[in-house]
Amino acid sequence: MQKIIIGTAGHVDHGKSTLVKTLTGVDPDRLPEEKAREMTIDLGFVFFPIDEQEEVAIIDVPGHERFIKVMIAGANSIRLVLFTVAADEGIMPQTKEHFDILKLLKIERGIIVLTKIDKANKEEIALVTEDVKELVKGSFLENAPTFCVSSITKQGIDELAQGIRKTVREISPLADSGIFRMPIDRVFTIKGFGTIVAGTVISGRLKRSELVEVLPIKKTSRIRGIQVHNQLVEEVFAGQRAAFNLSDVAISEIAKGYEISLQDYFDPTTRINTEISLLPNASKPLTSGVRVRLHKGTCEVMTRITILDKEKINPGENGLVMLRLENPIIAARAERYLIRTYSPMKVVGGGVILDVYPAQYRRSRKEVVEYLNQIKEASPKEIVEKIILNSKVLIKNDIEILKIANLTLEETKIYLEKLINDGTVMRLRDGSLVHQVTFNKFKEKFINGLKELHNKNPLSIYIRSSHVAKDINILNQYLLDKIIEDLCSEQKIEYKEDNVRLLSFAPKISPDIKILLDEVKLYAKKLGFRAFPVSKISNAFSSQGHEKVNKVINCLIENGLLIEIKEGAFLYQEVLQEAKTQLVNYLNEKESIRASEFKVILGISRDTARDILDYFLKVGVTERIEGTHRLPTTGKTN
Repeated sequence: MQKIIIGTAGHVDHGKSTLVKTLTGVDPDRLPEEKAREMTIDLGFVFFPIDEQEEVAIIDVPGHERFIKVMIAGANSIRLVLFTVAADEGIMPQTKEHFDILKLLKIERGIIVLTKIDKANKEEIALVTEDVKELVKGSFLENAPTFCVSSITKQGIDELAQGIRKTVREISPLADSGIFRMPIDRVFTIKGFGTIVAGTVISGRLKRSELVEVLPIKKTSRIRGIQVHNQLVEEVFAGQRAAFNLSDVAISEIAKGYEISLQDYFDPTTRINTEISLLPNASKPLTSGVRVRLHKGTCEVMTRITILDKEKINPGENGLVMLRLENPIIAARAERYLIRTYSPMKVVGGGVILDVYPAQYRRSRKEVVEYLNQIKEASPKEIVEKIILNSKVLIKNDIEILKIANLTLEETKIYLEKLINDGTVMRLRDGSLVHQVTFNKFKEKFINGLKELHNKNPLSIYIRSSHVAKDINILNQYLLDKIIEDLCSEQKIEYKEDNVRLLSFAPKISPDIKILLDEVKLYAKKLGFRAFPVSKISNAFSSQGHEKVNKVINCLIENGLLIEIKEGAFLYQEVLQEAKTQLVNYLNEKESIRASEFKVILGISRDTARDILDYFLKVGVTERIEGTHRLPTTGKTN
């Protein structure tokens, strides 16, 4: 199965298309305009046999400067390049520009092809050969095989064909275990079929009838049919040229530069953090705020540069930059890109994407630079760890990691398992992920937040855990539960019915507050079984001052000494305990009770008796059966 893409590169009219036609017997110039002008203006695709069972696609890309962006789109999927130089003309401006592009895109392998040798003598061929060797010195083409050919006389064509076959067999095929992605480089319609899109699959595999997402518009579609080399197939995988018949997508909704992928795996982005290299021949330094053209995959989008790690990037230097895109794109970590100046349009640099969703991370300039430097050369496991460590929010699940790290789901699970097993990362009960360093910081924040609330409420022994969480911005309940669990096991806090306190905390009560507190407790106790609103206490002690009395009331409520049995109605804790004791003693003898019976026992109104019984039912002291209250156990209780 064909999984390698071969591309041509070189100056206009240096014989690339003719060479491809001679090698394959198929003319890659498919557009009438190309035929008329004898110039390739769009990507042409033909297939070259490696053996009886296998063939590879050859992309013939344009050489003319006006169509350089089309060449960039093709170069993004190339694994092997046929770098062509006409023997009768030698190295030309677009030869050098194409070479710069190939280096920036980190093309792996290449073959140097000197074309049109029928138009040059031996001395000219030798001179051009030396010039090319000097040009490619120190690059991926330095040790590439060189073939001298003529597409007219066929001289050297067989040797070149054998050289291509040999090199293709040496190239490792693209892994097809990733998430399916295909940048679109052609969009058209066929009568009776509808919208057709074509491109090179850069990762994963896809079966016919699977649901896909058209990105960045996030439009869902089903694959009606797949063609590879004009043959209908049931499945396509990384490295193949493919055409897809999409359902439910109008041709007006989709364009070259879009992508198709599996649903819910990729999100459009308008900001990406990258490492960039400025070509040595760039005319001026790169500065923040400059507007350039970004080329990635098959898309082109205007963007502004923000340099992160220095004031400017001089020609020949590297730097870290944020790209602020004027339109959303789909991108992934480790993808390569190029930039061209706005006007005149010239390739001046390129680089590799490091962070696709920078808004998810801590945003001080120093932290961003440190993070990007950490992940530039990091192993996949280290990248997964850094993503979790640097996230502003909890990572929801493994898919979130996959999106950011650009790993397969299987790889993601393996690395996460290792990090969890060695205690570096923990998975909460809802599946979300938190780094141990971050978790320890959360615990410290919780302790500090609780201490601050204790200081603000010196009369309160306990503080609502939800109040602490709100103050320190912990939004995940499972994270809060784990923090409380750990701090309790470390004997730093006490947890009781959603209330927490520092074990080291002791209420600070002034003598006058202590006197008032004792008076209010005695007053509430004397009110007996008759439930009351807190305003009754406020009115009774109004001479002490509203603010002072409210502090005491809140202290009693928060510390469980005043208990709300129904909305706005309270009983003193000792009184309620006495009511519970009398209720349990009665039910141990009589087994069931009604409000009319309970009111007699406590000497209160039927309504208040019903409210107290309903409270005990709510907290699990009793259960209701056929209109009566009973103990929830079959045996007697105390």
